[in-house]
Amino acid sequence: MGWIIGGACLTLGIAYFMLVQWVIKQWHKLPVFESVPIDSAPSVTVLVAARNEAANIHDCLQALSRQNYPKQSLQIVVIDDHSTDATAAIVEAFPNPHLTLLRLPTGQYGKKRALELGAAATQSTYLLTTDADCQPPPLWVQGQVQHLENGQLAASTGPVLLTGEDDPRYRFQALDMAGMMVLTAVGLHTGTWILGNGASLAYRRAAFEAAGGYADNRSTASGDDIFLIAKITRGQGLPVRFLKSTAVAVPTPAAPDWPAFFRQRLRWGTKNAAAPASAGTTLALGIAFLLSWSILLSPLLFLVVGHFWLVHLVLLLLLKSRADYRLLKTACQFFHQEHLLKSFARSEALHIGYIAFIGLASLFVRKYQWKGRSVH
Repeated sequence: MGWIIGGACLTLGIAYFMLVQWVIKQWHKLPVFESVPIDSAPSVTVLVAARNEAANIHDCLQALSRQNYPKQSLQIVVIDDHSTDATAAIVEAFPNPHLTLLRLPTGQYGKKRALELGAAATQSTYLLTTDADCQPPPLWVQGQVQHLENGQLAASTGPVLLTGEDDPRYRFQALDMAGMMVLTAVGLHTGTWILGNGASLAYRRAAFEAAGGYADNRSTASGDDIFLIAKITRGQGLPVRFLKSTAVAVPTPAAPDWPAFFRQRLRWGTKNAAAPASAGTTLALGIAFLLSWSILLSPLLFLVVGHFWLVHLVLLLLLKSRADYRLLKTACQFFHQEHLLKSFARSEALHIGYIAFIGLASLFVRKYQWKGRSVH
C-alpha cells in the first residue's frame, strides 16, 4: 500500500511539474501590450471603494489625478463604505473637479455594493476599478482603455505588484503575487481558469450591466473581481484578457505582518472556494493542494516503506521547487523583480505549508474579520 501511495504522490509531482511548464510556455506566447498615444478618449470612470483608508486614499487620488488621459473624459468616484476614520473628509478636501464622493446608505455595506453604487451614478463607456491603497501608474487608464478597444474585449485585468520593505516576509508575498500574475494571464488567454485582481480591472459598462453587476453574489464579501469576470466570460460574446505590460503594473502594499497576510489570503481563498469553478481551475488547484499535503505527510510513509520515504520526499521537493523556480524566474524577469529570487528557498518552504493550510482552511472558514467588520 505504501508503494501505491508513494507512486500516486510522485504522479502528482510530475503532473504539477508539467502543468507549470505548460503555463510558462503559454506566457511566452502572449504578446506584450504597448500603449501608444490615443486619438479619441472615450469616457472613463475609475471606481474606488474605500473603508478606513485615511492613511492611503490621498496618495491614491494623487496617482489617479496624474493619469495620462484627457481630464474631461476621466471621472473618479470614491465610494465610502461607512468608514470610521477621516477617509471621507480627505476625499472631500482633495482638489480635483472630476472627483466625486459617494457614501453607501445605511443597511448597505461591502465592496460589491459600493462598486454598484458608483457605476449607477455615472454613464461612462468604461469602468475601471482599483483599491484605495493602490497608486496606479500614469499610463494605467490609457493602457486599459486601449487594451479593451484594440482587443475588442469585454473586460481586462492587469498586473498588480507588491511594494514593501525588502525583507523575507515581503519577498515571499511579492514572489507569490508575481507568480499569480503569470497564472492569471495564462488562465484568461487559454480559457483554462478564471483569475483577476480588482486592484487593476477594467470593463465595458455594457458588459457590467448585461452581467447584472453583482446581483447573484452580493452576500459574499470578497470576490468582486473573480465573480464579475466569470459572469462576463459566460455571458458575453467578447473575451476577457490580461494586459501584459509593466507600464501599467499597479503597486499595492504587502501585508504588514504574517497574521495580516494569512487573514488576507484566507479571505482570497474563501472567495475562490465560493466562485464558479471550471474544470481547469479544479484540476490546477487540486494538484497544487494535494502535492503540498503529499510533501508534508510524506514522513508517514516511513511506517510502510522505511527510509525510502526520504527518496520519495526529495523527488517531490525537486519536482515542485524546480517548477516553481522556473515560473517565478519568468515572472520576476518580466516585471524587473529579480532581487526577489534571493529568498526563493525560504519562500518555497513556506509556500508548501501556505498552500496546504490556507487551502484547507478556505474550505471551512466562511466568516472573518476585515477592517473592524465581521464578514462572510
